[in-house]
Amino acid sequence: MAPDLRFREHVSGWVSFDSHDYNKAVVEGRRARNRCALDLTVEIDDLDRFLHGPVTPGRLTGAVRCPALGGRLEIEDGTFNLFVRAPDAQRRRVLYRGFARDQENRPLTVSAFKLIEDEPNHDVWRDCSRLLTRILAGHVPHASEQDDDPRVVATGVLVMRPLRFLKTVLTMRGGPGRRLSAPLVYQTAFVRRLLQIYGGRALPEYQFAFPAVTPGRTAFQGRPPNSWHELPGRPSLERMIVPFETADGCTLNLHRIKPAGTKPSGSPVLLIGGLAMRANSFYDTPSRPSLVDALVEAGHDVWVENWRTSPDLPARDYTLDHAAVYDHPRAVRTVCEATKSDELDVVAHCMGSASLTMSVLAGLVPELRRIVSSAVSLHIDLDRRSKLRLTTLLPATSLMLRGTDPQWAARAPSMAAAGLARWGRFVCRTYDNPLNALTTYVYGGEPEGLWRRENLDEETLDWLGREFGYAPFSFFRQMRRCSQAGHLVPVEGLPELDVRLDQRPPPDGTRFTFIAGQENRFFLPGGQRATYDHFCSMQPDTHDWVPVPGYGHFDLFVGRQAQRDVFPHILSALNGAA
Repeated sequence: MAPDLRFREHVSGWVSFDSHDYNKAVVEGRRARNRCALDLTVEIDDLDRFLHGPVTPGRLTGAVRCPALGGRLEIEDGTFNLFVRAPDAQRRRVLYRGFARDQENRPLTVSAFKLIEDEPNHDVWRDCSRLLTRILAGHVPHASEQDDDPRVVATGVLVMRPLRFLKTVLTMRGGPGRRLSAPLVYQTAFVRRLLQIYGGRALPEYQFAFPAVTPGRTAFQGRPPNSWHELPGRPSLERMIVPFETADGCTLNLHRIKPAGTKPSGSPVLLIGGLAMRANSFYDTPSRPSLVDALVEAGHDVWVENWRTSPDLPARDYTLDHAAVYDHPRAVRTVCEATKSDELDVVAHCMGSASLTMSVLAGLVPELRRIVSSAVSLHIDLDRRSKLRLTTLLPATSLMLRGTDPQWAARAPSMAAAGLARWGRFVCRTYDNPLNALTTYVYGGEPEGLWRRENLDEETLDWLGREFGYAPFSFFRQMRRCSQAGHLVPVEGLPELDVRLDQRPPPDGTRFTFIAGQENRFFLPGGQRATYDHFCSMQPDTHDWVPVPGYGHFDLFVGRQAQRDVFPHILSALNGAA
């Protein structure tokens, strides 16, 4: 029997055989010239049931065209699902799954999906024309595919060009008696569903930076929460991801890390990353040992906070006030409750340090004993170029976008985002990796703003390009006010921060060690020195100042010699002697 509807699709792009991450795969695939295309034919036997009945997939056939896989591989059988809930009505996916065989008759699976979500910075065309694609060894059914599936052979992002979309529409053919009506019914239903998804208010939060095969699993990286598991790529360490809820309704988490086969027993230490960073940034670095390794070896019970800036979590608008009042106090209490400890030490970097300083001065984290503050805390001393961008570029860009994301260099969600990505890559064109270029432009202002490249090996530099995600312009507007004032300024009117923070000393018993790279060209080290002097004027002989020669901003933690030049200062500070 002839199907009710048949149409063809063609998508093409780049794939990587080394990375399982979509954005890195685009960069690596383009470098290696690993092209891949899908020529697909969709057949729907019962169009009315497909559109309005229980979930009934269409039939998918066609071919994979990838020279690195041996050329043209026929897709023998497969399924096509339209607008599947992921997980709710405002978040949908278009699912593709095809079973093929390579030139040696070994089975392969093409697993791909489109993210259909109404996010503030996205547009409909980009969502509907981009296919996040994986090729797996074997014929893998949807139910058994995992986010970190070891069977993944290749990963990439394939796109449909506008002319190809027009050709898809023109290839739509209905069955007997429905040659013209079936395509019209399908197209009408398709447009109606897009209007339902994109016609209302944009989603307040969304997951774009690290989309998971299983919707909602990004925050836990495919692992069950509150359970120990081997740290991927680190068999000597185990990790537990512990979720916690803030008072304003955000679900955040902590990564707890310990030696494999042991129970955590040492004093707890909490690590807090900077703007648009995730917990992994403290321990996944290719250069070893990482700071987490050093702390674990020293016997500490290590926790790393994913506060609301983390790209592992749904992107949302926020300011430092939210982190100071809601995120850090709850994270501190979660660690103290789990470890049955009344006191806690912290290592905090950049905006994690700044927002934590707000928490401390407002008296919201009395449990803290020793705080190692990296790069910036109370006083804000930005370089001239960053100040200029906050006063000129920010207002103009805010007319088109709600925020910015370095990952747009690989996978821009809209034309405006793609334009910003191209400009950032042009300004920082000395980087081979476009993710590095846009990261340093967005968050550092110049090619050496976030780190001194001479301190990084090439593998670490490439890795860093994937560690930074979305930040809203609401944060940058606050930073503009802080820069103008010269110190942190609350902007949300939250009663917990209804104080002049620059006039408050830290609570008695809380000791700061201020660390700054002397070559930091982003947050100038004078800001950290100013906070140290300010605190010392109120609490003499209490706090410490550690300038680190030869280092910039985040290379303090990931530089090839950081374990020799930086980590000893941190460990000494946590032991009470900076």
